[in-house]
Amino acid sequence: MYKFTRISAIVFALCLSAAVMTGCGDSNNDKKAGNETSKASPAEEKKEKELDEALDKLEQETAEELEQEKQAAESAAAESEAEPVVEEIKYEATEEIKNAPLNSGYIQIGDTVFRDGNYITVAEFIEKYSDKFDMSEIPVDEYLTSRNGTLEGSAKITSFNDPRLVLYVMYGKYDAEDKERVKVTDATVDMVYLYDPSTAFVNEIKVDNENADLIFYPQDVKPMDYEDAKAFCVAQGFEEDGEFINYDISKGYVYYGDAYEEWESAFYIQMKGAEPNLYNYYPEIDYKFKFDPATLKATGSNYDISRLGKQFFPVDGFVVADEQEEE
Repeated sequence: MYKFTRISAIVFALCLSAAVMTGCGDSNNDKKAGNETSKASPAEEKKEKELDEALDKLEQETAEELEQEKQAAESAAAESEAEPVVEEIKYEATEEIKNAPLNSGYIQIGDTVFRDGNYITVAEFIEKYSDKFDMSEIPVDEYLTSRNGTLEGSAKITSFNDPRLVLYVMYGKYDAEDKERVKVTDATVDMVYLYDPSTAFVNEIKVDNENADLIFYPQDVKPMDYEDAKAFCVAQGFEEDGEFINYDISKGYVYYGDAYEEWESAFYIQMKGAEPNLYNYYPEIDYKFKFDPATLKATGSNYDISRLGKQFFPVDGFVVADEQEEE
């Protein structure tokens, strides 16, 4: 409507200008026929000048408007080309994660299976996963710096194929000597997290959240309602409220077997890792299956691997309760 009105105004003004000029011409011809010479009156000259100015203004405004519309169309076309619609990728548990023991340290994020717990170096990690993730933020030419007395660091890696998969890799050298200089590539990978600020990097599956379809635990274990979680703990042979680790003054830490506790809104499971890692100890592996205490419905679950295994389960040092009793 705006463009039609503006164009109509220009046409009308042109017609009016022609009419005025024709009128002036007729008047002059009439005077010439009477052998009289006369110029246009000041009033007519003023009207012609005002009309010319109005036409110039309309033409300028129309040109500016057309240029703005052209730029807007070009910008919209560029944005459409720069931001193609990407179909959301759907993931399923792989056979590798389905067959992994609960205490293995494996976790699947997207379609990729990682092993937490210091079983692989940063250099090996980059070589293994660089075809799927952008590793450019890992400072491969730098050295570890101290954090609370420990040589460690972290870096973000992002999937080449799925922008939802932004992961944080935590790495370090957890047996470094005093004043030892350790290159980042020689560090070991402690944990790989799906980045989620609300959970402080814990690999948590939240019910009714998009990350529920991005994280997979060993055995493809999912969040469970109260009754299912309790039955699961019993079926695994975990001891209820039993001792997991205890300290003996003569033996050090004694392992009594995997156990679980029933909390107000979660079942908490502690397990000894399946295999020794690069530091020659078995990591401690923890699960929490969370539920709403009012409805007993599942709310989520999380999974963590603790370096406390260095104290609890050194290959050459930890004691199993049965062994202690035999002595």
